[in-house]
Amino acid sequence: MYRTILIDDEPLILAGIASLIRWEDHDCCIIGKATDSHAALEMILETRPDIIITDIRMPVMDGIELIEACKEKGCLSAVIFLTNLEDFRLARQAVHLGATDYLVKLDLKPETLILALEQAKEHCSRMESHHNKELYTSLLKGSQEQLEREYFSRLLFRQPEDAPAPDPQVDARYPTAYLLLFQMRPEQIQFGQTEDNDLGFISAQIQDVVAKIASRYFSSQAILMPEKDTVLLVVSLKAGTEDKSALFEFCTKVNVALSTYFALTAHFGISQKKEGTGALSQALAEARSALAHGYYDPSQPIVFYQKQRPPLRSSGPREFNINFLKRSMSAAVLENESQDLRAIFQELSGLFAQYKPDKTQAVSACINIYSYLHDLLRSEDSEDTDFPYSMDIAGQLSRLGSLEEILLWLDSFCEKICAMLTERKEKRSDRFVYMAKRYIHEHYQEKLTLSEIAEQLRISAGYLSTIFRRSTDQTVSDYIAQVKIEHAKELIDHGQYLIYEIADQLGFENAYYFSKVFKKVTGMAPKNYACWRRDQKK
Repeated sequence: MYRTILIDDEPLILAGIASLIRWEDHDCCIIGKATDSHAALEMILETRPDIIITDIRMPVMDGIELIEACKEKGCLSAVIFLTNLEDFRLARQAVHLGATDYLVKLDLKPETLILALEQAKEHCSRMESHHNKELYTSLLKGSQEQLEREYFSRLLFRQPEDAPAPDPQVDARYPTAYLLLFQMRPEQIQFGQTEDNDLGFISAQIQDVVAKIASRYFSSQAILMPEKDTVLLVVSLKAGTEDKSALFEFCTKVNVALSTYFALTAHFGISQKKEGTGALSQALAEARSALAHGYYDPSQPIVFYQKQRPPLRSSGPREFNINFLKRSMSAAVLENESQDLRAIFQELSGLFAQYKPDKTQAVSACINIYSYLHDLLRSEDSEDTDFPYSMDIAGQLSRLGSLEEILLWLDSFCEKICAMLTERKEKRSDRFVYMAKRYIHEHYQEKLTLSEIAEQLRISAGYLSTIFRRSTDQTVSDYIAQVKIEHAKELIDHGQYLIYEIADQLGFENAYYFSKVFKKVTGMAPKNYACWRRDQKK
């Protein structure tokens, strides 16, 4: 009898499946039922069933995560997933990852369940028949491969003092060696959407596919995944093989397989040939350099190391700093001027194209702009803002494979923010608050008061005070001080003015009152701030 467990967070579904067929007639028996994934996991690990029938969509831990947890604990049951129509694509992905079948709940009939059980039983039989026959061979091979992977991992990623001693057996398997490095990403980039491919979850399947292709081209190969989106191979080509042609063909085959099975694409960096394994650290640096070249030129997915250098950058600061654009961004957001913001983003894209920042600098700059606009728009709205790409922004940006894709992300982000500004401008309720802020920004060098601003807007000071505080959670006076002190900090940074001169330029009665307001806003006196900024610039 094949011992079976049923899992679904809806008790009626559980009862319906249990009563759909006479299980004993099909050599199966139900040994347990569960309505939540944590109870199911405990039951599975305790009973080690032959077949698991589980809902794919459950709270806290879904069916795929449940089966992944079971496999990590060594439980290799046959799995049948239950799915709704909207989860159809996810169910197909689960089949690719090892499930024997999936069943749509609304279409579940006795004959479809019986057919799925037959496939699950065949899976169990294959597992049993292969187990004893291949156990010793697989353990021996797996042990050798694991030792080899650990050796190369220590050789390539540990500090020199922790590097392993040369291994004659490994050197004999790799008389000449290449190091291949490739980074994967989804074929279709959809900004702000959850990716269908969880690279961490399918890493074992990816390595298996790569290993099968590698066996056709290389006499020896070791596969590592230093990152969930990055695969590293140490390979030795078969005798009589034309090196560059074989390596290029292998990479092409891998890309076809990644596209076919996982909807992924990859960029490859390939080192020069090394005699033995002693020079693999240098080979890793070469492969990384070749791979980085694809960041600037994505039209070449397979790059052989030939002492490439990044494209020459125009003269400019060593750090790719875009903070100087924030003032104009702030003004565009304050006034809901989408065209002004679009022009600023065009200037930003031009800087990317001109200075060609490396990936770390480009991603950092995008996160900087994203965070600034996120905080600015949240502070300007009393209600929560439906901000784009709110999930894992750093992860999304790091998965972009080229400068071209980062520029596409910038364009997409710009359009979403501009659409928000247009909507805000059309629907804004606190129009007087907007006008008051604009007046403050235009007249910050003058001595401003609540009464004067209210008079300019032709409303009462009391009404302006009420709506301003309700909209911004701060008083008009506090906002005036904030704007003035931001300008004061810029004047201090220039280093051309004395404190009393800055106070006079910004409409303060005297330097003492200016210092008092400055400390209230920033937490430090103007002189202390000047010293702190000088230390930062050193």
